[in-house]
Amino acid sequence: MKFHAPTGQFTITPEALERAAASLKYAMGHIRDIAKKPRRPYKHEGALTPCEFACKGIIDAAKDLGIDLGAEWGHELDLTEK
Repeated sequence: MKFHAPTGQFTITPEALERAAASLKYAMGHIRDIAKKPRRPYKHEGALTPCEFACKGIIDAAKDLGIDLGAEWGHELDLTEK
């Protein structure tokens, strides 16, 4: 990310956004591992767990940065390594 002083705006490359999205998904994968949840999408049932709240926070932070990870809730994402 770069700051352009004359306009007071930040510039970020598509490659940097791709790396950020990959890093966020990587973190969510490890959160699922710790919670003993599958890395593939799964059906959520019952009360929300700390794993689901953590992943939701990451998804919301990504949205605030302009990154659409492709889901509203973490259990909807496929976090298997490609």
